[in-house]
Amino acid sequence: MRYLFKSIFFLFVLTQTITNRQVTYLDVVGILVMVILNIVREKYINSKWLLVVEFGIILMFVQLNPYFIIFYGMLTHDLIFKEIYWGLLPSVALGVYFLTGNDLYNYILIIFLCSFFAYISKELTYKERNLRKAYDSERKFTYELEATKNKLMNSSKEIAHLTEVKERNRIAREIHDNIGHSIAGILMQMQVVEKLYDKDSKKSKELLGDSVEKLANTLVILRDTVHNIKPKEELGIEYIRKLVENFSFCPVQFKCRGDFNHITTTHLEILTTNIKEALTNVTKHSNASKVEVSIDCNEKFTRLYIKDNGVGCEDIKENLGISGMRERVRNAGGSFSVSNDHGLLIVSVLPVDCVGGGRILEGFNCRR
Repeated sequence: MRYLFKSIFFLFVLTQTITNRQVTYLDVVGILVMVILNIVREKYINSKWLLVVEFGIILMFVQLNPYFIIFYGMLTHDLIFKEIYWGLLPSVALGVYFLTGNDLYNYILIIFLCSFFAYISKELTYKERNLRKAYDSERKFTYELEATKNKLMNSSKEIAHLTEVKERNRIAREIHDNIGHSIAGILMQMQVVEKLYDKDSKKSKELLGDSVEKLANTLVILRDTVHNIKPKEELGIEYIRKLVENFSFCPVQFKCRGDFNHITTTHLEILTTNIKEALTNVTKHSNASKVEVSIDCNEKFTRLYIKDNGVGCEDIKENLGISGMRERVRNAGGSFSVSNDHGLLIVSVLPVDCVGGGRILEGFNCRR
């Protein structure tokens, strides 16, 4: 803004010089000197002492031609911008000394306007500086928040992995301590039966019966162990299928294709949560009579497609439900799209191997 104001000021001086008086060699030299001084101060040497030098040069030209006193207006602008308010006094005093009548009034008006624009420029510069600091701080906090979120996600994955390893170790220890020892004892007893079969058939039959009884007990222990290992709640695709079947608001057409062994526990949790949220939105907002839910899985990605034939909306405003769905998919490195093609359409893609952010497909009206 300061550069624009100075350009307008010099253009004004040049116009006044050409239209109101005969241009002399001294006028050209004086204007060029003032332009060069301002360029030097703005681009190279931003010093208060250079303002003093400029004050003296203007005074020298004023001695030759009082018209040059108008340049004190530009100097006043720079003094106010640098908060050197006492610099107004010599500028006004020189105007009173060299000018009279309307020239003095016009000079005072120019001084006032230059001071006013300097004050406005200073305030705008101050606000811009504060806004830049606030923007930099916000960007810094955003990066730190993103880094913290990534650390939490990695910690969550590590905890899940450690929990899985711990559970595997517990199962292995339980099988080894209970079933392994029992089978080893039965094997040794059967080997004794084999050796005594021809020598002492009665004893071998007793041992054989005892082995059969122990083997039956071991089978019971094995069944109990498997029963304890199996979770009480159904997990995976069967849980999702049951969730869809229990949805009573309207019929849901559910399809799943591909090898679901590629789906990780984290992705299953995201799919389940997003399907729940989508069906809740259907109940609350869509007035739909039919919903399609499709899950496609391959070795590279898992794709969730949810489409209803409800009222839709011309301007999709993401509520906490949809924004939460988008955030979950993004955190897993996937892409998330929403459109209102004759109802609400939600498509999310979760990569099996998350290398980076997955926002490539977002914003498109994804179709099946």
